[in-house]
Amino acid sequence: MFCLCCNPSSSFSASGFFAEGLTDTVPDVTSALQRRAAYERRKAYSRAPVIHPAQSEFIVRNVQALTMDADIGALPRADIHVRDGEIVNIGQALQASAMLEIDGNRFVALPGLIADHRHPAIDALADEGGCDVAGADAEDIYRIVRLAMLDLMSSGITSVYHCAHKIGADRAETAMLAQIDSGLRGCFSYPSSAADKQREVLTELSERWSAERSDYRLEIGLPPEDGDGIVCPAGEPVASGLVPESQEADLAGCTIGAALRLKLDPRVGSLSPGKRADFILVDPNIAARGHATAARALVSARDINAANVVLVCIDGRIRKRNGVVVEPNEGLIRKEGQEAIAHLRNPATQQSNRS
Repeated sequence: MFCLCCNPSSSFSASGFFAEGLTDTVPDVTSALQRRAAYERRKAYSRAPVIHPAQSEFIVRNVQALTMDADIGALPRADIHVRDGEIVNIGQALQASAMLEIDGNRFVALPGLIADHRHPAIDALADEGGCDVAGADAEDIYRIVRLAMLDLMSSGITSVYHCAHKIGADRAETAMLAQIDSGLRGCFSYPSSAADKQREVLTELSERWSAERSDYRLEIGLPPEDGDGIVCPAGEPVASGLVPESQEADLAGCTIGAALRLKLDPRVGSLSPGKRADFILVDPNIAARGHATAARALVSARDINAANVVLVCIDGRIRKRNGVVVEPNEGLIRKEGQEAIAHLRNPATQQSNRS
């Protein structure tokens, strides 16, 4: 859902991004050196190294699947076969095998939730007294965004449209790197009211980080100078009135609906063979709230949170399993993020940012 800082009639073009350790070497030496320099700067912001789980072949057995695929529908009992980051097949009692098989008998599987529009840094600070992110140094921006993305992932969100509203142009690459390092899929952009310097930086980042890959996880949005229309990653117009407020938490609206709005539906948004393996498992016993069945329990995205999300898979990489985040540096990421928030809450820091 677009917020007040962004004009719902804005537009952007997009390209994919390389993520460290996830893509092949490219012949553009200059861009490669610039990316390497950015990664080296990033190391100074955090003591938590970036570790991406490996893509593995696995099968989730005996789940109740809310596929969000009109041709497949909801399956009361299904297996999900994942290989090379892709959903190979979904159906009952699949005749397939893998080294890793996950028992999903008590759980509901559905596509990962897609956050249409978020300000991770601002939202994190709003929860801590409404501090201003403008003027924050690179270290604080990186730590706060990485913490915010970790929390989003743990709650079942696998794709994020990251609006960098109020983040200075000189911190754009830092915020983008934090999103890449989080492992989430999504888009990084500024609102349609972006200043010329912010537009210029986004263009530079697009040229520096763009990739020609069908499974890339991050895109960049370039707001148009005229602010006319809305153009999403695939370059096609999006209908106005993205999601009625009364439906914004509807499961279909937060999965396949959001994927359609952001033109991500060729890759994610449903549990369909051939799509990237972005999905979650939810424990209906925690979400049920007195409902008799899992389907009745999970009628809204509000029924899903970090407490009942037991597994998160993004691009075939398991990011959370058995209710535990698969991130060896989770404690350090949280500690550094909270320290950054505390730093920005300091009145002296806020006064310095304003001056």
